[in-house]
Amino acid sequence: MRLTQEEKRSMVGTVSGDFRKIDNSDLEPIAVVAQCLDNQWVPRELLTKMIKQGWSLNHRKVVDRRRSASRHEYLRSILNAQQVIVNRAFFYNNPVVYQDFLRDGRPQEAFRNLLDQSVIIPYLYNETSPIEEQEFTTQPEGWQAWLRVAGETRSSCLRLSWDNDDDNAAYTREYLNRPFRRFLMSMADLEEEGLMQDFGLDEEGASQLKSRLREVSAWAVYNASTREEFYREFVVAEGTKPADGCFDKTKQFAGQIKQLADLRYNSNLADAVDRYPMTPVDSLHRTALQEGRVGRPPVPGAEQEEFLNVLLRRQAFALMQGALDVGLTGLDLHHVQQARTSDEWTAYTTSLTSLINSPEEFENLGQDVYNKYIALATTLSSIVGDRRVDTVDRWEPIIRVSVETIGAVISVVFDTEPYVEVIGEVAQAVAARASTAVVRFAVVGRDQRRADTQLGTSVDLMRIRFDRTERDWKRLIGGLGQAGYPVLEQARRSEVDANLDMPEKSEDNE
Repeated sequence: MRLTQEEKRSMVGTVSGDFRKIDNSDLEPIAVVAQCLDNQWVPRELLTKMIKQGWSLNHRKVVDRRRSASRHEYLRSILNAQQVIVNRAFFYNNPVVYQDFLRDGRPQEAFRNLLDQSVIIPYLYNETSPIEEQEFTTQPEGWQAWLRVAGETRSSCLRLSWDNDDDNAAYTREYLNRPFRRFLMSMADLEEEGLMQDFGLDEEGASQLKSRLREVSAWAVYNASTREEFYREFVVAEGTKPADGCFDKTKQFAGQIKQLADLRYNSNLADAVDRYPMTPVDSLHRTALQEGRVGRPPVPGAEQEEFLNVLLRRQAFALMQGALDVGLTGLDLHHVQQARTSDEWTAYTTSLTSLINSPEEFENLGQDVYNKYIALATTLSSIVGDRRVDTVDRWEPIIRVSVETIGAVISVVFDTEPYVEVIGEVAQAVAARASTAVVRFAVVGRDQRRADTQLGTSVDLMRIRFDRTERDWKRLIGGLGQAGYPVLEQARRSEVDANLDMPEKSEDNE
């Protein structure tokens, strides 16, 4: 029997004062850590312009655009996921979060409900209380508002260990600090073909970036390798504070290596609690880290031939006719909170969970996720109604299934007339070897130029195994072509859709 929300909350963790202590075993299956709240996150297009123009994070042309983008992604994460894990500092230092509870009103009421219902989960680094006094600088208005709302709401707070501070510190070093340093030391191993695809570089540019990554790896061996120290050495202008984001265009490939390091940094907590890192629109997906692809043993999911057969059986999905007027622009937290209380939201998350648990059945379950997400979007549209003054977002949802290996991507786009996009070439490092590729399922708008303001849900479903990667890759493309799909060779595709990236599970959970 399924527990009610109230019954579940009463069982989660243990109560201590005005909050519940929880660990990763208490989290819902689709709990996410949203990269958009990181104080260093910048959409790729804006980051490129910042470096070119010499703008800092505090520049007037950056602040509003970045805050708007972060806000959209924050609301998207609350709508699409069962729970959102939020670093405790963001509640009082990030206005994207604390704007909802600064003053009385519907947004504050919605925030309180989401906090009380264990939807928004504060992550405590080494604190033992969500209102513990901080040694680092806090925004006064955010801190005072947080003290008030946290003191009056019974939240669920996550820590790596509640047993004692020594265990928590040890887990923090092992699960958060060391993976970041290990990644910096291994950046020299990233394959050039993958760098070409991820950053739109030619062969010479990828070779030069590879040389720069060797410098990063050599530096990391002998230095503390915190993100702040890394920023000072390779990303920001001399004599400036990393928090100010004065990115130095004279430091070769500052933007590219920043994106890679930030992606790894923001994946660590999600990995530590065995849940999903959620990458925002216009950001690198986790596949850019090129993790564990070569020689990896088979994992649950489809073999390459089985996967091709599934695609050939499902050559079309029943798509919605027409468009919905719904999007992220003009949404408030209380709109999203109300949508989450609907039967449509429950049906969507139940369907998505089924797809994640049985990815090899996506020929049927994928259609169900699509239908349920459209129903949720329709409900959200009716909730918002005419309150989104002067805003029209025509959203025409389609389905895209992508397979990604190092250096190359195959995307089957299920539009009115389905077709296949092929981007890049298989990296030499895996061409003649066995490897695994990531399969991604997405419900996205037909017009991806407006992805940052549109609804959409995307998730890494599974890995498929190639016995000899380049040969099997060509067989997959050939099989799709023979089945009647138009196959289009494309230039580099930007990572535009927000995504639940595949978590790096512990070996016990593989």
